[in-house]
Amino acid sequence: MGVREAHAFDEKELNKYDSVLSLNNFSIAENKIELKKERMKSFNHNHDEYEFIIPLTTIPLLFYANANYIGEVGFCYPVNPYVQHGLELNLVSKVISITISKEYVNKRKEELGFANQYFYTRFLYSRALIELIRDYQHIFQSNDKNIQYKLSEISSQITSYLIKNGLKTGEDNRRPEKQFNMRKAVLYIEDNYLDPNLTIKKIADYSGYSMWYFSKAFKLYMADTPIMHLNKRRLSEARRMLQDSDEPLGEVARKSGFKNFSTFSQAFNRIMGMTPTEYRKQFLSKE
Repeated sequence: MGVREAHAFDEKELNKYDSVLSLNNFSIAENKIELKKERMKSFNHNHDEYEFIIPLTTIPLLFYANANYIGEVGFCYPVNPYVQHGLELNLVSKVISITISKEYVNKRKEELGFANQYFYTRFLYSRALIELIRDYQHIFQSNDKNIQYKLSEISSQITSYLIKNGLKTGEDNRRPEKQFNMRKAVLYIEDNYLDPNLTIKKIADYSGYSMWYFSKAFKLYMADTPIMHLNKRRLSEARRMLQDSDEPLGEVARKSGFKNFSTFSQAFNRIMGMTPTEYRKQFLSKE
């Protein structure tokens, strides 16, 4: 399988991308989905290329090596070669997928001093990565005489960025397969997270379980408590607004489902290890 084909399960799925721009051992695909009736259910696949998934809107469920995650805005999700993975997307979804040949990544890892290191976990990225991606897309679609050289340079910069930022932590966050299916609850949260009065009891009742069983099963399924997952979903929306707008923090809090700014600020600091203001400043940095 080549870097272009690695974006999707088959040619039909590949054609759903708005753009797939491939050159030799490097490819960027961007998906801007606007469905009319229901979510696009995931397809699971694997390939021998590295893949880096960048949600520009939240992915309700991201499947990786028989474990389940929420794909949060502001994070890049690396996929190692041969690992089974897939996405379940919303009615309106925006996702960037970068696929790079195993040989090229491994060569760059060695050159950068990261030989034999493994991509274990998601990582935060800055606007610098998005700007490099936009440069690649712009040049690819231009009539520049030096297009091959320029694309090669930018793809090298993007690969180096992903390696340096994705391998600076060696923490293993992979999880084994879970026996409880909480997909219904996860998607209910996805549909209702903007309601500041949404409670864990409402979610448990909707799922048809007692609070005790629901809380236990949910944590085994998603590796987070229900309230932690709800806060992560709201903060993912908040980070999208912090990245894309200069709205006051109080408005960001309200529009992402929090009852008040204090609750929003506390949750942001607890989960992200920084304030919303610090995150906005870090994302806008050039590094």
